[in-house]
Amino acid sequence: MKSWVKTSVRLFVPFLLLFLLLITSQDTSAQTKTFYWERFDVDMTLLENGDIRVVETQTLNFSGAPFTFGFATIPTGSNGNNDGISDIRVSEGGLEYTQSSSNQPGTFEVTQEAGEVVIDWYFEPALGSHTYTFSYTVNGGVIVGTSEEGDGDQIFWKAIPGDLPARVESSTVTIDLPEGVQPQQYTGTTDYLVEGYVNGEPSDIVQTRVSDDGRTITYDLIQPLPPGAVFEVRVQFPHGLLTIPTPNWQVRQQRGDVGGLVLLVIALLILVGGPLLVLLLWYTAGRDPETGIVVPEYITEPPDDLPPAVAGSLIDERADMSDIVSTLVDLANRGYLTMAEEKKNHTFARTDKSGGDLRPFEQQFLKDIFGSKQERSLNTLRYKFASKLPQLRRLLYQELVDEQLVGRSPESVRNTYTVLGWFIIIVAGGGFFFIPTLVGDAAATGICPPIALGFTGVLMLIAARFMPAKTQKGAEVTARWLAFKNYLRNVEQFENLEEASEIFGKYLAYATAFGLERTWINKFASIPNTPVPPWYFPYPYGGYGYPRYGGAGRSGQAKVGAGGAPSAPTLEGLSGGLSGGLASMSAGLTRMLNSTSTVLKSTPPSSNSRGGFSGGFSGGFSGGSSSGGGSRGFG
Repeated sequence: MKSWVKTSVRLFVPFLLLFLLLITSQDTSAQTKTFYWERFDVDMTLLENGDIRVVETQTLNFSGAPFTFGFATIPTGSNGNNDGISDIRVSEGGLEYTQSSSNQPGTFEVTQEAGEVVIDWYFEPALGSHTYTFSYTVNGGVIVGTSEEGDGDQIFWKAIPGDLPARVESSTVTIDLPEGVQPQQYTGTTDYLVEGYVNGEPSDIVQTRVSDDGRTITYDLIQPLPPGAVFEVRVQFPHGLLTIPTPNWQVRQQRGDVGGLVLLVIALLILVGGPLLVLLLWYTAGRDPETGIVVPEYITEPPDDLPPAVAGSLIDERADMSDIVSTLVDLANRGYLTMAEEKKNHTFARTDKSGGDLRPFEQQFLKDIFGSKQERSLNTLRYKFASKLPQLRRLLYQELVDEQLVGRSPESVRNTYTVLGWFIIIVAGGGFFFIPTLVGDAAATGICPPIALGFTGVLMLIAARFMPAKTQKGAEVTARWLAFKNYLRNVEQFENLEEASEIFGKYLAYATAFGLERTWINKFASIPNTPVPPWYFPYPYGGYGYPRYGGAGRSGQAKVGAGGAPSAPTLEGLSGGLSGGLASMSAGLTRMLNSTSTVLKSTPPSSNSRGGFSGGFSGGFSGGSSSGGGSRGFG
């Protein structure tokens, strides 16, 4: 028996819980608040001074939980094309509500927020059909035209705003004009300038009527208005029938139109004049002078005694890594150091030759490479040499100034105009945020001048790279060095490489400075008897006995040539003793130069690194946007 009772209880409890859940769900569903407008009628009366008295009569159908309040927002100022809302009243049937902040039934509260008036009213809990009326005066609600033909005064009003949360079953809007005032007519017709709009377009679901005396215009919605749709009404009457002063919002808007036009003109001037000024600045200060000399297509030897790094920096006005590495090759070629390729590293060794006759940047380069040591492996310079580059570049630029090839350091010139470009962009950015707040109604065009100015700033940043200029002497020297560069680039067209193989090592530093080292090495790698530069010891010779420049190799034995001097091996000779052949040797030299460039500019990885209103037109409505609108709702 007890077992049967327990089983029954276990079966009954889930059914009971399910029943309670269903009852609760239905009760919750029944408490959901819903409503819609049975009618939303608006009566508008134009006063002699241009103000408009508006009466909204809203009949709503509430269902679900009782409703206790309603609200309305009405845009003011330029947002709503009026000078404000006044004389607000709320009523329900014969009950006139009182203005109070108590939130008690039968009261309403008015608050002025940024660009709108908010009206909240409170009533006894309501279900079913209820009618509420609230009225107010729109100050300066008429768009005032001019005395030009066809340009009249007009009322353009959002009778039903666009953010209603529920449908409107029906609506009638009336506009009553003062005695002696009738709507204008379209030119050549008897049709009045009266129109109803839904969502900004004339609509067939709006029927308009004008009374026999022309003073009352009626707009009827013949279909329900869905949530979110806007219902606007418009009527125009001849200008001058009423003494209506131009409202303040319209004056501001007209000034804004003028101000906007001025701002657009300014923006256009900046947009055109800014780039022209940048171009003029480059033409007068950044363009190299004409040389006035005739330079041959190519020159077979350096035109003067400029070191490769200085010549490379002169041509493109930049002291880059190819110029730095060319200094290493040039100093080696002149006997100040040797370079050896080892299995997993490269080694630089200082010779006994004094550096007293070197230029300042060359002396500094040797100091930065070797310090107090006579030999330095490339790997020990990783992450350490990059901090030396700015000073070396400054010294190279100073060489250009000292040689009177440029008037100012190219780096200094670029930095000056880069700062100027960023200054223009910062000023434009400040104007982008502050000008619209200063010009008010012209805010939309207020951003145009800053945008144009910012564009000029960007152009200045681009032009900064091309602003360094050479002197007359510098332009002439550059023309000759470019002819020599052309010779190096196309040497096989001008020389028999087998007969001129000795120029390989002689001009390798210049080829490196001009960014031609890879092609330069490849051109001579296949030429028999091309001598290996005496300062370069390829692997395995660099580590297994071949003598370095001015001394013995690691084995202590040097190969001796005629006259007792160490003889330099040839590329062809070396290739015979290397399993990789000649191509392997040339690739090793290229690899060493590339590795040197990569290591010298390397920096330590970061700690967190991983692999409005307008004029009218004849025979139609004047311009302008509608007033009124806002939102309405209940809860």
